Amino acid sequence: MRNLAPLAPGLLALLLLALPMAAPASARPMEGAEARKMQTAVDVYLRSIGRGEAERVVAAVPPRIKNIFAGSAGIEAGKLDGVLIEQTEALLDSAKFGDFAADYSNIDATDSVLADGSRVTWTVVPTQFSVQTDSGKVLNRQPMLVLNEGGKWYMMRIEGAQQQELVSIAYPFLKGVSFPAASASPM
Repeated sequence: MRNLAPLAPGLLALLLLALPMAAPASARPMEGAEARKMQTAVDVYLRSIGRGEAERVVAAVPPRIKNIFAGSAGIEAGKLDGVLIEQTEALLDSAKFGDFAADYSNIDATDSVLADGSRVTWTVVPTQFSVQTDSGKVLNRQPMLVLNEGGKWYMMRIEGAQQQELVSIAYPFLKGVSFPAASASPM
């Protein structure tokens, strides 16, 4: 075994601290109180969509995602929620959302650490819902990224490559994660 004594004590401590962040994240079963809190947060989010509660829907978007929206749209961070709420209200008013379901079987969580030291627990929950518009009713099946950051649960539907790229900018540990494909079919 190699003697680590010649390394400066500060350098050794720095290397030891970096090891957990360099190790690949591994999934673990989500159980107990953690699973119940996550399920409650997802259920509240889905009910909020069905009830047209735009403020609650926007509040569930991860703050790091909102910061990216604000930066790319040139909107002051303090005004972003108002803009997103207006847009969400218009979307929720233009269609009837219903038939919500989330599949909580076999949910695994992954614990990750961001470069700033923030710890994030995340999982993907398969969801489905219907959308009724003037042109008909469609059943949507979408994976939903569910994150716990700073003790709060946040949600982001992953509908395709654009959303996946967005979340990987905000949460680099998600780069290369394979999300289930979203689908939509007439009902």
